[in-house]
Amino acid sequence: MEKKSTHCEIGFIGLGVMGKPMACNLIHNGYKVNFFARKKNVINFISRKGGNFVNSIGELAKKNKIIFLNLTDDNAINDVILSTNNVADNLNQGSIIVDFSTISPSKAVAVSKILKKKKSYFLDCPVSGGEIGAIKGNLSIMVGGELRIYKKILHLLKCIGENITYIGESGSGQVAKVCNQIVVAQTISAISEIFVLAKKTKTSQKKIREALLGGFAFSKILEIHGEKIIKQNFKPGFKTHLHLKDLKIAVNLAKRYGLSLRGAEYSKKLLQKAVRSNLQDEDSASMSKIVEKMSK
Repeated sequence: MEKKSTHCEIGFIGLGVMGKPMACNLIHNGYKVNFFARKKNVINFISRKGGNFVNSIGELAKKNKIIFLNLTDDNAINDVILSTNNVADNLNQGSIIVDFSTISPSKAVAVSKILKKKKSYFLDCPVSGGEIGAIKGNLSIMVGGELRIYKKILHLLKCIGENITYIGESGSGQVAKVCNQIVVAQTISAISEIFVLAKKTKTSQKKIREALLGGFAFSKILEIHGEKIIKQNFKPGFKTHLHLKDLKIAVNLAKRYGLSLRGAEYSKKLLQKAVRSNLQDEDSASMSKIVEKMSK
């Protein structure tokens, strides 16, 4: 792919399950990726793919005017961006931070304001599509922040995702992701219930899934997570404890606006039970185990 920007180098921090394939897709599309990581196996992997390891976050911020982040939560954002001698302390004027993490909308707004004072920019760009979407480069990306800056880096986002939607001002990308995570969690719960019913009636779960995929009940969750549940294969595309973190953000956001979202609250309880059952590092489809146990 022909590069369309004068920024030929991109910094990347956060090379986990999602971050690694995202960085690889940027490299594959001809961009030089400078990255920071702590784990030797990650450093070796991305280096073999063509990435350039930088040994500190501060140095990476000095070296790149566009920096991609894919971190776990608000605390990680604080550590990487706002703690002493990290990103914010070392930014060049006009830098753009593109954050693929799922964090609270209020944190996205706060970071954006801090960076604006430094004459730099912050886009909250949470993603959906799991590890499969990250590998294939067809993630859904929900963007909050200044429209002009979004348009400036859109060609880079297209290396990572296909369904890219500009939502609105800072924090709105995170609101969209909250909505996504509510739908995903409640859909997993519903699919878990129909498979419990199928099992009890000695009806083929596989055939029920096949039938429902051809009608109005079709969803990516039924297609992908439904197969995981049937096969009892919970290798994580998205870990249970991270989905719980997202549902906590959702419930807290609703309460902030005086709302009680009972479906979201119930899904959060299922995910809490899953974590307490030591399923935290399995795919969040493992909440089906809790649904089955509770149905007896």
